[in-house]
Amino acid sequence: MQKRDYYAVLGVARGVSLSDLRRAYRRLARQYSPDVNFWDERAAGLFAEIEEAYRVLGDTGARVLYDRLGHRAFTPADGANGERRERGDNLHYPVEIDFVDALLGVQVVLEVRRLDPCQACRATGGAGGRQIEPCPVCQRRQASPIAGPRGATRGRCRSCDGTGWQVPERCRGCGGRGTVPGTVRIPVTIPPGVDTGAQIHVAGEGHAGLAPADRGDLVVVTRVRPHPFFTRKGDSLCCEVPVTVPEAALGARIKLPTPDGPVVVTVPAGTQNGQVLRIRGRGWPRLDRGGRGDLLISTRVLIPRNTDSTLEEVLRALQRLWPENPRAAIWGGQEPR
Repeated sequence: MQKRDYYAVLGVARGVSLSDLRRAYRRLARQYSPDVNFWDERAAGLFAEIEEAYRVLGDTGARVLYDRLGHRAFTPADGANGERRERGDNLHYPVEIDFVDALLGVQVVLEVRRLDPCQACRATGGAGGRQIEPCPVCQRRQASPIAGPRGATRGRCRSCDGTGWQVPERCRGCGGRGTVPGTVRIPVTIPPGVDTGAQIHVAGEGHAGLAPADRGDLVVVTRVRPHPFFTRKGDSLCCEVPVTVPEAALGARIKLPTPDGPVVVTVPAGTQNGQVLRIRGRGWPRLDRGGRGDLLISTRVLIPRNTDSTLEEVLRALQRLWPENPRAAIWGGQEPR
């Protein structure tokens, strides 16, 4: 499992001061300490991760190595992943889109601030483009032979001071980070069917890392604005449509505007208030398995409030002709007078 970035573990930026780093560590250590999370295995794992991150970043020399090499600086030279190339950090960018754009898909051009390679040192972080290199004496084993009265023994390597690396002077252009802030415009295609919180990965458009690392990814996080008429429930596109009493009683065909064009809805005779009509395949696109959900139309029967004499006469005639008592079942068959 790939380790998380130590700065992300502690929730701090790369240029954080030592005092702010210590405050962040203490806050997280109190929150996830095993002393207050007795049975939480996840908290125990997070606490160990927090301890490891602070142990490295709280040490000035170790932090310099980590800033230039990432986790590779502390991986044994003969380990299976000892020479794995680090990547730059992923860049998370929130974007707000309209409801219709989320349904149909849209292409946006994002103006993104990210870390670009330093041109002065060619992203190596070292003055004159020099790269940090394994110590030629100990070959990253952090110990080398030392002559003594009883013969040669192995002790802390004096050539690299036991770090295992030869660290050149820092580049003045980037302060040894190998990267500098920059701004770029990136076109991003947002597919049909996304929802709030969806993540679109654009490979290789995130932050740059120290050479020869690849860029991280740009991760676009969507937020969908609400629509005044339609809502989404899972794969269904939902709305409420008012119908008149005659339309509900006798049936009707009504035209309804939808985000991808008008549809004709058949209201069956005898439609009740709140009854749901379904049009298959006109709902929300499914990102995982293709196709689309359904359009669900909830009917709202409108009752006239202000009646003139003619309409009142019609309604009284309808009352006389009504074939059944809708409350009879409540009283076991016959409502008492």
